[in-house]
Amino acid sequence: MKLLIINGSPKLGINNTSILLDKFILGFKENPDNTFQICRMNTKETYQKAVNEFVDADNILIAFPLYTYSMPAGIKLFFESLEHYQKKCHGKKVAFLVQYGFVEATHARPLEKYLAFICKILECEYMGTIIKGGCDGLSRNQIGAKKILRGMYEIGKSFGACGKFDYDQLNHYSAPEVTKKMNRLLVKIMFWAINKFYWERAFKKNGISVKESFAKPYGE
Repeated sequence: MKLLIINGSPKLGINNTSILLDKFILGFKENPDNTFQICRMNTKETYQKAVNEFVDADNILIAFPLYTYSMPAGIKLFFESLEHYQKKCHGKKVAFLVQYGFVEATHARPLEKYLAFICKILECEYMGTIIKGGCDGLSRNQIGAKKILRGMYEIGKSFGACGKFDYDQLNHYSAPEVTKKMNRLLVKIMFWAINKFYWERAFKKNGISVKESFAKPYGE
């Protein structure tokens, strides 16, 4: 199988989507007959390049992070651009990889249905979506990262062997679907800690004050 892999993460440096794809590719290459091409899509110029590569490919994997329960703007623009090539999309096999920081798989289920719908509009064959939460710490090799990466390798290996996803494997990898209900006080403490020790540090690193993070430009 020859596979086109489109990485739609808008980040310019190290990103969790790339880290996951590296492991998927390692598994995919276990079959010596498989070849792949990676198209990085994160600038205006590369959006059109990705469209051109998509039109010329037969098997495609599109990977990106979950943004506000949907997708990055560049991915949205990419899909809209394919409308002009709809007749050339017929019969293509398309799969997706969606990763994010929330642990539960339920956050990406509505998007999963939307991606299947896009394939239907383009008359492509929808092969499925790899959904994985809890990926925020992959670049820092936090607890659980090795398990997530090992699972991605196994999915790539299985996909490379038979040219399709094992849905039982995908569902097992995406788990948990939802988390158990927690004590309200425990939730408040947890979110306080996340805001205090993670987000405030991230704001400071990017030159944003905590006060600015609560700005409501459209509500003022």
